Amino acid sequence: MNLHHLHLQYDRLARHHESALRTGDEISFLDLAHTLRVWVDMKATVTRIAADKNVDLALSHHTPSKFIKQSLHGATHTYLPLAKGVVVSGVRVSGYRETNRALTPEEIKKRAAAGPPVGIPSKMTFSEWIATGVLEVPSGDQNHPHLTISREMIIKRVANVLGASHPAGMEDDDALENKFDPYILELHAIKLAGGLPATYYQLLEIADEILVQTRCLRDTA
Repeated sequence: MNLHHLHLQYDRLARHHESALRTGDEISFLDLAHTLRVWVDMKATVTRIAADKNVDLALSHHTPSKFIKQSLHGATHTYLPLAKGVVVSGVRVSGYRETNRALTPEEIKKRAAAGPPVGIPSKMTFSEWIATGVLEVPSGDQNHPHLTISREMIIKRVANVLGASHPAGMEDDDALENKFDPYILELHAIKLAGGLPATYYQLLEIADEILVQTRCLRDTA
């Protein structure tokens, strides 16, 4: 893949990202998911081009604080942090968390004081960043109670199981990847402020971060 094609895919992503934010309709989000699926396929090339140009993309990533991790000990939870937040219909969404036990007043106070998730610029390559976990869900396995799902897997499964890249019900039969579908469908059933499924907020944040941090590659002649 040459630099011209990277520019083309950047402009394509920018168009579908803007359309999804503006319309908020299902068609726009399916197009956004399919375009992000192309960026998953391009991950090695984006990483190589950035390295060849000696560019540090400084892609942002959120890691839960030690307090949050300790407070979740012994409890299963669903956690989807949106480190930069996503604004839809004038409402900023900073993530979603569901814990299967009641929090103590002290825990509630500490969480409120901690504020929303914050993304920190990382040293990860594009390939590493897209493969890093952002969604944590109960696994049903007592020995390993939580499963972490990467940006890449969220994109691929939304694109496949919700009909962005294949007709719904005719997605690929990769058993290794299909095991994530129930978690993606559960997340998709959760509507956040603004009325959109939680999966769409994650797609918007991923797309926005790619557009902001790879703009330097798009501006390269």
